[in-house]
Amino acid sequence: MRPTLIAGALYAALLGMAALALAEQPKGFRDVPWGVSEETLRFRIPIQSCEVIDPAVEFGARRCRASRSVTFGDITPHAVFFYFRNDMLVAWQIITPPRLRERVAKSLIAQYGQPTIVYADDHATWTGQTTDLDFIGTVRADRIVAVTKAELVAHDADREIARARRGPK
Repeated sequence: MRPTLIAGALYAALLGMAALALAEQPKGFRDVPWGVSEETLRFRIPIQSCEVIDPAVEFGARRCRASRSVTFGDITPHAVFFYFRNDMLVAWQIITPPRLRERVAKSLIAQYGQPTIVYADDHATWTGQTTDLDFIGTVRADRIVAVTKAELVAHDADREIARARRGPK
């Protein structure tokens, strides 16, 4: 019986590793890879507007909102945002209604595999080598955020600079 249990545990571990190996990480948004310019994004995805943002508060230094026709699979989100730093795509965010949470979750798992970390309160993270993806569910709206690791480092640096400027409390 003991060799069977050990073999079963080993098989389960190998299946888990295979699932992790097969799980994708976002390489951009649809066919738009990380690092493309705002101009290139505009050729591929209809954009409603763009604006300069505070990099200590949000990712990147510029944010573009996609037109209402942009979908996430078969889901029509409230909004889709793209974030740029040095004219390169570094993050995107999709805001969906909470009533679609189960469909969104199934879509994320189908596309990226099981989350790396599952938190309390409808929050999960998929951690990849070059990109992190977060799902954050709230009462008013759910958010899916994909961001490059390089942008996470740059964003943290911007936040530290902003804290230093404010001085000690």
